[in-house]
Amino acid sequence: MGNDQEDKTRLLDTTRSSDDDLEAFDLSDPRPASPQADAVNSPSYSDSSSLAEYKEQEQLKYERQRSKRRRFGCSWIAVNRVCYCVTLFVFLLLAYCLGTFSGVRIEQHAIATAEQQAPKWVKPEGFKVVGLVFYGRPKYVSILDCYLKRNLAENGGYFDEIHWMANTENMYDIRYLDRLVNTTASYKKFEIPRPDFNSVWEHAVDNNTLYIKIDDDIVYIHEDAVPRLVHSKLNNPQALNIAANIINSPLTDWFHHRTGAVLPYLPEPNPPMNASQTPSWRPSELIPYRATPPSEYEFGQPEEGHAHYQIGQTGGPPWKNHRWLPLPETAANLLKTPIARSEYNAWGRGWVSWAIGAQQQYSLFENIEKGQMQRYWFGGADGLWNMRYDRYNLNFLAIWGQDVAIQLPTRDDEADFTSNNPRKLMRPLLIDTHAIVAHFAFGPQKTEMAETDLLDRYRAYANEMVCTSDNQLQAVELHY
Repeated sequence: MGNDQEDKTRLLDTTRSSDDDLEAFDLSDPRPASPQADAVNSPSYSDSSSLAEYKEQEQLKYERQRSKRRRFGCSWIAVNRVCYCVTLFVFLLLAYCLGTFSGVRIEQHAIATAEQQAPKWVKPEGFKVVGLVFYGRPKYVSILDCYLKRNLAENGGYFDEIHWMANTENMYDIRYLDRLVNTTASYKKFEIPRPDFNSVWEHAVDNNTLYIKIDDDIVYIHEDAVPRLVHSKLNNPQALNIAANIINSPLTDWFHHRTGAVLPYLPEPNPPMNASQTPSWRPSELIPYRATPPSEYEFGQPEEGHAHYQIGQTGGPPWKNHRWLPLPETAANLLKTPIARSEYNAWGRGWVSWAIGAQQQYSLFENIEKGQMQRYWFGGADGLWNMRYDRYNLNFLAIWGQDVAIQLPTRDDEADFTSNNPRKLMRPLLIDTHAIVAHFAFGPQKTEMAETDLLDRYRAYANEMVCTSDNQLQAVELHY
């Protein structure tokens, strides 16, 4: 009997200890359990049935406490999730409102951010950098001038001088050039003794000079393009020359289509009622293309006896000074546009088709506005692409004077400088795909391209983003 009483007492003490622990974690009353209160409130046990009843009550109490803790934990998690969802909803709502009511401001910020993040270039010393411009067409040069001045060493750029090689007998063009070279001491005019490319290249043979050959219809030069060509040439002496990544080239347009840089655009079928005389360069201000697009773009053929399309003819410009409009950026829409027929061929459709050229250039403005110029990049981590002796365009190319000298005379400077001589010398042509420039038109494209409003848009962009306040360009200069 005495032993039974001792067992009951020990069991009671153990139960009380468990009860004390449970009370200490009671979420309804965080105060620790009091031994005195426990002694007052504990019942007396006279037999084993009372003890069993007490243990059952304590077990129920423990289960209630555990259930309460679980409910509290689940409630806390639920509250956290609700707060997260509400915060996310408010953030997305604000982003939508900003995008709806301040779209232009956001795009301008993207442009500014891209410029602020551009590398801070330092011009190397010990040699000259000369821009070699094959001159003849003022309507393009008036735009190019702003980019060249921005890149002059006197303005913090890389060009020590710009050599204007006058390849024209038109007196108006010559007078325009005379006025232009008087605007800065870094501009120099040179007469070409013979009407061939050899006479131009014979001028560019100084051993300690890096020449950057520039066509006069280059209408956009990315701010990193000239520094990148110079440094890429220094870092890759085995390359015979380094070329820019050209927008509107029959080879790089094939790459740009596959890197996502060319976007779905089509020419506006009919002139709008209130067409602006001075269009903005920003595609975000264009209306979307509303007509039903064809299943694929109809290139058509020039009429018999004509080298170019007529206005309104299938495959030609729909109306004078027309614009191109964006379609939603989908793979299906891109297949309905001219770029879907691009090909890797120096003499292919990208060389003759004005439509492929126009689509690329309207896409350029959208990529600038959205701050997504990286879409043009391809090649390795350094941005370089080895042409493996394939022919490429000479529109914008860096080459040492001594490397020019060893290639003269030439019958076809583009074929020799980019393909034949690199193969013979085992010194490749490299494209720096981060050095982005835009070329307006090849010979077969220029008549139809002149019926777009692209030059007005290039002029508007240059006035806002490149030209100085005392060198603002007037639209009347576009239409000599």
